[in-house]
Amino acid sequence: MPRIRAALAVAAALLTLVGCASGPGLDRKVSVRRTIPANAQNAADPTGTSGTSGKPADPAFAVEKMRLVDPCKLMSKDLLEPFGKPDTRYSSGSYTRCSNYMKDTSGKDLNFSIEVGYTMSFEASKANKQLAGLKSYEQKLDSDACFISALTQEDPPVGVRMQVGYKTGEPCEPGRKLLESLIKKLKKDPAKYSVKKGSPIELDPCKVPDAAAIKEAAGDGGKELSYGMHTCGWNSRTINITLDFRLQYVPDGNKFDDKQTEVDLGSGVKGYQVLNEGVYPTCSVMVPLTKDGNNNAELAVMEASGSKDAQFDRCAKAQAFAKAVLPKLPKA
Repeated sequence: MPRIRAALAVAAALLTLVGCASGPGLDRKVSVRRTIPANAQNAADPTGTSGTSGKPADPAFAVEKMRLVDPCKLMSKDLLEPFGKPDTRYSSGSYTRCSNYMKDTSGKDLNFSIEVGYTMSFEASKANKQLAGLKSYEQKLDSDACFISALTQEDPPVGVRMQVGYKTGEPCEPGRKLLESLIKKLKKDPAKYSVKKGSPIELDPCKVPDAAAIKEAAGDGGKELSYGMHTCGWNSRTINITLDFRLQYVPDGNKFDDKQTEVDLGSGVKGYQVLNEGVYPTCSVMVPLTKDGNNNAELAVMEASGSKDAQFDRCAKAQAFAKAVLPKLPKA
């Protein structure tokens, strides 16, 4: 599911510098998602995890609690200062990711990115280290980038991931130290988003559509897969359906894409539809749920996709799924 894979491969270190504050998409300025380089093999796992309930390593790591954690406030300046001079601004491109592009004690670039609720399907079986009492996995790319993941829940495998970019020093050691501090902070009382009216941030996307909506969209035998804490997919042999709650900047006039079409989803709700006819044709229907005066928005995105050989109307599927999902979401 290339669209989901791209969404999962977002690297906060490549996002435009933006402010970070308390509300999801309403009090901070955010940027559109961008993907990491292809050679970062395990920066994000494309396979997803089973959508079953699991037991966290600590009650503080329960997914319903982690959904509300503000990653920018988690990675606070007092935790960054031992490594040098933090930037006064943070970069955030989703509910769960945040970066700070700071200077080390010698004035050299040192970049930290944190992701809370990271899907660890690939890393879980390779987590042969210990960090702050949790199983952890490390991968160093070239000599200037390091990814460190700590497993907060094993079934399905979910964790916290630290990404470090450090061209003039060893990147894994500072990443380990910072991640350990962040995990300790998570166990206590981390700062949380203030949930605005109409926000979907608290919802488990896998539990929003009912069985009838899933069967109608994906057909019989659709397999449920969760991706992080805000995306869920249902996959059959030919059809892939996705529900994704996103935090992003929305241009004036809700112009997501030059090829978009405005669609009527009933009850006065407008959606913005884009058909991508690439190697894996996908139709996306985007619906802003909350939006502030700076065009920062929380969205529900419903997608239908399948290989080119799969003959079905992707946009009709995405629209029908959107109409089934939207009545179950909070109202602004």
